[in-house]
Amino acid sequence: MTRLQLPRFQYTAREPVSGACFTGYADELSKSYATFLAEQLSVHLAGHGVDLSRLTWQTDNGCEFLENQDEQGLPAAVRALSSSHRYIPPKRYTWQSDVETVHRLVEDEFFDRETFTGPADFWRKVTTYWLYFNLVRPNRAKEWQSPLQILQAQAPALAGAVLNWRPLNLSKRHHLYLPSPHHRGHDLPGFPS
Repeated sequence: MTRLQLPRFQYTAREPVSGACFTGYADELSKSYATFLAEQLSVHLAGHGVDLSRLTWQTDNGCEFLENQDEQGLPAAVRALSSSHRYIPPKRYTWQSDVETVHRLVEDEFFDRETFTGPADFWRKVTTYWLYFNLVRPNRAKEWQSPLQILQAQAPALAGAVLNWRPLNLSKRHHLYLPSPHHRGHDLPGFPS
């Protein structure tokens, strides 16, 4: 992964009823990337008719999910988008087991089996895996149904397009929102040297 300059970290949001996963990848763990995934996923969900006020984000207490005194970070971002947020209480290890199970599955079913020739190959393969995971892959813990099948039964109006999520290159997309290296401050160019 390092030699080919592929992202080292996976950010995962999992919907617990259907088991659907929405992922992004980046070169580092950061509050900015976690927040950006939450914002992008919220826009995606709202665009497909999901009522964000009925959505609760649950995170562990990792530094990438904490908010500072200025209320910046994932919890503040999702609240600003009408959703709620809660932290997993300390030492409640099973509260995060659903996401940890997915991390183990993607390691066993994808990363341990695939090789990559470069970034473009990685993005093609990881996109195919997550589309397979959400649309086709049966889940033993969900009575051998795929997330699509569960969503078709639970919320037929949402099924299909809402699961057509492409993993985000958080590093690349996030940098679109940042000033270029030739700028200083917010949006003012630096003086020539």
